[in-house]
Amino acid sequence: MDLNIVRLHISLAPQTVTGIAPLLTGKGAGFEEALRTVCCLHQNQSCHICPASGTCVAPALIARQLSQDPELVRRYQKPGLPFVFSDHSDVDDGDSLLCLNLLGTACGHLPLFIKALNQLAGQTACIGLAACDYQNAAVQLDHLCPETADNLPVLAAADLLAQLSHRFSCCKRIRLDLLSPLRLTRGGHELTRLEPDYFIRSLLRRISSLAVYYGGGVDQELFRHLAQRATSVSLVRQLPSNAVGSHLRGVAGCYELAGPFDELGPFLALGEQVHLGKGAAFGMGAFAVMVIG
Repeated sequence: MDLNIVRLHISLAPQTVTGIAPLLTGKGAGFEEALRTVCCLHQNQSCHICPASGTCVAPALIARQLSQDPELVRRYQKPGLPFVFSDHSDVDDGDSLLCLNLLGTACGHLPLFIKALNQLAGQTACIGLAACDYQNAAVQLDHLCPETADNLPVLAAADLLAQLSHRFSCCKRIRLDLLSPLRLTRGGHELTRLEPDYFIRSLLRRISSLAVYYGGGVDQELFRHLAQRATSVSLVRQLPSNAVGSHLRGVAGCYELAGPFDELGPFLALGEQVHLGKGAAFGMGAFAVMVIG
């Protein structure tokens, strides 16, 4: 599997938190427009007839362009966005920390994302910037001049999977925490409860789609095998959760699942970085997995 990931922690100026908040509730139109603006070389020019359309990076970041390969379009349909926002603020300490994962081709455009956040907030939003390495240690970056960040850790999904495989060795049971509302549709209807096999197969499809569109692709036979293995996953019970209620639609809660997680577990853990379902790029469908047996 070939997909690069950059995991960023962005400290926000307190007065900008309200303006940034929609990025964590599935509402990303404002940010996408801000990103388009900072990319644009010809203001007030339609992207469809812009003379810079061949060199502008905006289409690669926000256009969700379909592949020219009809087989890939049939398999994945429209791709997701190559970035994911999530909230890691510490209420007790009063810190406002926005997490942003850049995926594949987006990894090379960190300065544009910082500029777009500032554009969305109408002022300087980013007052601190760090990125996580393979040991989950924070590497401090220059938030005032991110284009010079030559110490930016770029993580390879294949290496992360190899690292995670030790964590899930012989694992047959996991705890799945849905950290923000999960909105998945099946047969034209939005699910109102967790269906473990469908959750896992949908996540595998999202991961492979992102790798195909924004990375170097995946081993399709492996992903077909994993999707088949997902059918043997079962819901053991719903567990007590400390999560605060949300006014947003979607499935929430904490669950114990049983199944072949020695194989599936590393991909679920990798999936923590990309979320799942409607609004996944903007805070929705966040989850965490933990080995329990």
